[in-house]
Amino acid sequence: MSRRNELKHALLQHLLLHGRATRPELVALTGVRAATVFEAVDGLKALGIVEEPERRGRKTGRRAPELSCAPDCCHVVGVDLRLSGCVGVIINAAGEVIHEVEHPAGSRQTLLSVKREILEVLQHLRDLSADRWHLVKGLGFADPGLVDVERNYSIRAVNIPPWQELETGRMLKNASGLPSRVWPEAMVKTRMEYLQRLPEPPESLFNLVTDDGIGGGFVKNGELFTGSSGRSMEIGHIVVRPGGARCQCGNSGCLEAVASPAGLRAGITESRIAGVDLGGLPEKFTMAEFSEFAARNRGVRIIADQLCRDLAKALSVAVMLLNPEMIVISGEFADLGEYLTSSLRRELELRCFPESVRELKIEISTLKTSDTARGAAMMMRDLILLGETGKNENRCR
Repeated sequence: MSRRNELKHALLQHLLLHGRATRPELVALTGVRAATVFEAVDGLKALGIVEEPERRGRKTGRRAPELSCAPDCCHVVGVDLRLSGCVGVIINAAGEVIHEVEHPAGSRQTLLSVKREILEVLQHLRDLSADRWHLVKGLGFADPGLVDVERNYSIRAVNIPPWQELETGRMLKNASGLPSRVWPEAMVKTRMEYLQRLPEPPESLFNLVTDDGIGGGFVKNGELFTGSSGRSMEIGHIVVRPGGARCQCGNSGCLEAVASPAGLRAGITESRIAGVDLGGLPEKFTMAEFSEFAARNRGVRIIADQLCRDLAKALSVAVMLLNPEMIVISGEFADLGEYLTSSLRRELELRCFPESVRELKIEISTLKTSDTARGAAMMMRDLILLGETGKNENRCR
């Protein structure tokens, strides 16, 4: 890549990440002389990727107009396959959601039934886009299981048994007619947590994902960590209770088996059968209700404390190995709020070096249900507009 194209790439990358910037800000950011930066900006405008409001009249000392991505230079589809269903969005180049759909999960007894769900979501999005579908240039997919990112290949989703050993990228391309890329759901969520905290993100962030199962993601200095084979951060399969409930991965006592939302509900059912007084906790409870009952009922509090200890056992491994500046709890357990964050801090202080926990921030995610599909679409958007071949796709900035 020539130096001129490298500069265009850097400027566009900044705009994709931050949304807007003025020409003087880009000059200060790059340290390149103004004329060279302005030439690169004009090149991006000529390609139709970047737009800039025209300044009218004489200069008056007002702030320079802000550059931004031209919203309709491309649209991108994002799909998130979840245990509860399939979520799809279409975003514009500015990252704004234009259309959003969610289809509940079907029986999922066969691979064909899972594929049918995805196809229905794609068709629904295509119908909503109507005569603007030609603007859609790609598809990003958040996969619920292990992924070989380089091969665009789904290895295995333990919570959706038919979803394994699948050339997902090729399948999606054939179904949609669009270039398609596949990323692990936890990776997409972690990137979105990082983006949520711009313009002053933490230096390093570990995301504990507690949706359909338990997953994790780690980003440091804007770089998502994937491991040598793309199978890192599987925190849900750390054994925290040896001899405990059998996990769908084949081991016993995994965090996902005993301290996922499903594992928690299974444990509460066992307590009911054993005759434990749970203070009237509904059989179908929300995590916010569970937190409220834990504050006033001893039986529920014992279960909640065990949950926090199990989560802290696994998180202590992440803290001692990665030393993150921030831990974010996303997914269903996010509704436990302050009860969870304070309990985790107390447990981590018992299990980790004081220096690792003293300045550690523990926060609750504020992402919406559709943000994972949106995040997958944004990752694909970046690949399309940056013209990358994949070598820098794991960068958050």
